[in-house]
Amino acid sequence: MFCNYRKLIVTTFAVFLLSIPSVAGQGSIYGAVARSGGSVPANGELSFFGYLDDTDEEIRIESSIGAGYDSGFWFDDFQNYQTESPGNPYDHHFFDIDQGVGYVLSDTMPDNSFHQEDITLGEVSWPSAPETLDGRFVSGSSVEVTWDTVPELTVHVYRRTAPSEGSFFRLDDPTGSLTNPGIAAGLFLDTSADSTRSYQYLLIAKDAQMQLSPHSAILTVSYEASCCVHRGDVDHSGALPLDIGDLVYLVDFMFTGGNEPQCLDEADINGDGLPTIDIADLVFLVDYMFQSGPPPPPCF
Repeated sequence: MFCNYRKLIVTTFAVFLLSIPSVAGQGSIYGAVARSGGSVPANGELSFFGYLDDTDEEIRIESSIGAGYDSGFWFDDFQNYQTESPGNPYDHHFFDIDQGVGYVLSDTMPDNSFHQEDITLGEVSWPSAPETLDGRFVSGSSVEVTWDTVPELTVHVYRRTAPSEGSFFRLDDPTGSLTNPGIAAGLFLDTSADSTRSYQYLLIAKDAQMQLSPHSAILTVSYEASCCVHRGDVDHSGALPLDIGDLVYLVDFMFTGGNEPQCLDEADINGDGLPTIDIADLVFLVDYMFQSGPPPPPCF
């Protein structure tokens, strides 16, 4: 009875799709989703991402425009990819994290408007998704994205403008080479950003066996004017030239548990944009104050 009911739902869904006016290019891929035991993931339990041409230069996820999962059915619209064409290979990676089951669908795009692919989720292994994403504009128009590193895992970094809700595009390797492991450090500097826009970032981890993780949560980064007025003014007094009070404040913060500087951009004395104030900043300030070194770079 359940199987017949499920077939009826699939048929009804297919009729609904076929009722949508067709436009030039490829149409949608869709299908039923169930676990091997027959149960269906609830909404919010299934995530996926897809890409074409055996490269992840462009990926779409379950919340992209024209894609989604609802009550046992998944769908994606080939027409929303930039390089869609009959015969192109496509891949979709499915994850039901709560149950530890998933599936990788790989095929070539057919020459028809609507294509059905039912998915049966089975037990598979995958690396953990990147967590604790954070980001900020630095040095004017660059965006610094950070995350928690996991030993043996690297990360692919993707971006889209906000709030487009469309595809994400890979930044660490714009060609989308799946053999490129990506970033090992927990930091990526996006130098192609524009401070007049907001961006959304997404990360996918990869292990030594080239397995891809579920995608991370989406990180939105918007430009905010920096608090920085005079770089090196660690005590945020506004007094110039920089004086011993700035040096004492920095040493106290770094080594004796003193208060964090009110403006971390001003305490980023060498202007390298790193998320932590480190010994390089202290050396830069000492060199400037006592060894005739170069002054701290201007705030942006």
